[in-house]
Amino acid sequence: MADAKTEKQKVQEITEKLEQGIKELFESEKYKTYLNTMSKFHNYSFNNTMLIAMQKPDATLVAGFKAWQKNFDRHVKKGEKGIRILAPAPYKIKEEQEKLDPVTGEIMLDKNGMPITEEVEIKIPAFRVVPVFDLSQTDGKELPDIGVNELSGSVEDYEDFMQALTEVSPVPITYEDIDGDAKGYFHTTDHRIAIQEGMS
Repeated sequence: MADAKTEKQKVQEITEKLEQGIKELFESEKYKTYLNTMSKFHNYSFNNTMLIAMQKPDATLVAGFKAWQKNFDRHVKKGEKGIRILAPAPYKIKEEQEKLDPVTGEIMLDKNGMPITEEVEIKIPAFRVVPVFDLSQTDGKELPDIGVNELSGSVEDYEDFMQALTEVSPVPITYEDIDGDAKGYFHTTDHRIAIQEGMS
């Protein structure tokens, strides 16, 4: 049949549509506003990310009390309990050290053969516990989103698209009942993609 598209052509077509959609999204003003806002959120260390997840598993965007006010025009709701994380709080001490010759690296001696000492300021790493709050614990100005809504309606040649996607996917794609709001996820142990049942 002359009109029948090959799987390769179908994949190419859908890939081009996807690339165009992504390009339009990235070039939109809404996306620039979204990125500008998201850039104000701190990137937490692995340890702090674990502390946040253990205390508030549903946390999405996290910031300190003042950061919510200053950067996002939002305030923490009365009675909300902070998520406790570790913040760097280094301090300095002054210490007498033997002076080293900058050229040789040897200890410098005075005219009596005694080591010359100098007072040096040393930074000591330390941490303190600070509270941060999730977006759900705040009220105020709405944060921008990139306007990606759940797709609905019918897709032309959906079965062909899913078959082509399944064939080119480096891992299996399965449908299952997923708890919570997630519509899908990548299973790191089984190396597969899971999609919420009923989204076909």
